[in-house]
Amino acid sequence: MERLAQFVRSPEGDLWGRLPDIKAGLDHRLDAAKRLTVAGQSLRRAMPTDWLCTDGDTPISAKSIIFRSQLSQLDSAPLVGTACLELGAVPLHQQIARFSRRAQAAGAQRIRLVPLFLLAGVHVLDDIPAEVNRAQQLVPDLTLEVCSHLGSHPGIKGVLRHKLRTAVSETLILLGHGSRRPGGNATVSALARSLGGTAAFWAVAPNLESQVIHHLQSGVQRVAILPYFLFTGRTTDAITHLTEELAERFPSMGFHLLPPLGPSPELARLVVDLALGRVPAKAQQAAAPMQRVAFRHTIRSSSMVS
Repeated sequence: MERLAQFVRSPEGDLWGRLPDIKAGLDHRLDAAKRLTVAGQSLRRAMPTDWLCTDGDTPISAKSIIFRSQLSQLDSAPLVGTACLELGAVPLHQQIARFSRRAQAAGAQRIRLVPLFLLAGVHVLDDIPAEVNRAQQLVPDLTLEVCSHLGSHPGIKGVLRHKLRTAVSETLILLGHGSRRPGGNATVSALARSLGGTAAFWAVAPNLESQVIHHLQSGVQRVAILPYFLFTGRTTDAITHLTEELAERFPSMGFHLLPPLGPSPELARLVVDLALGRVPAKAQQAAAPMQRVAFRHTIRSSSMVS
């Protein structure tokens, strides 16, 4: 999460380059020379402030949040912080209020919260809005806004395609956590089909093992497994162990286990889009081709995720 926050505040996240598009409410007393610095610097006067929220890789793991503000002082980068929905030192609404007061002291009047969740589950639909409502009562002079969650951005498919450029396989298994809610897995299944692959789930059927057996019986000799998770953690570690077991059980099949999305400039740009309300329309794209060589990739644990 700290690395993603760094990408969001850095020029690679393209936040600085978009500041001119949202400067309409700035103090018009800024002289022309200062106006010319908008693309590369944050501003002294009031600007929208953004929050970014994310889940961990399992329902019981830490749910993290990034705070972001496009303000601070002239000649400094945007203010970015982190927090968590669960397992934090203080409840989420208190973390929101604490950051909001800091932003307000710097001149902000509006706070935006972007849930960094891949799917619109209970955390996105219920938990975060409830915490934001409680925070709003603590900072009544500010406007708190919840934006669309990360997985709703059509560019998420492009991030996955970028991952698949290194895939060396005949077919793809997109592995999500899985939900028991009716229709809760349709998004992952549709995304897998659009990438030219099939979906599997960690907590519900069809699971990874059954999909591997299905492809093996269909004559597939090389399979790429892409975990549809934001960051490494206990579940991705377990996926690595299971993939190694499957490779031992089915030595005739080659496995290429890709890492999860992880922090990157590409992911940071999606976050910035959502925070600034600049989400492009969905575009139709062809399935990404995969190379015809097989090897296994081990996901490394990250100290940033509990």
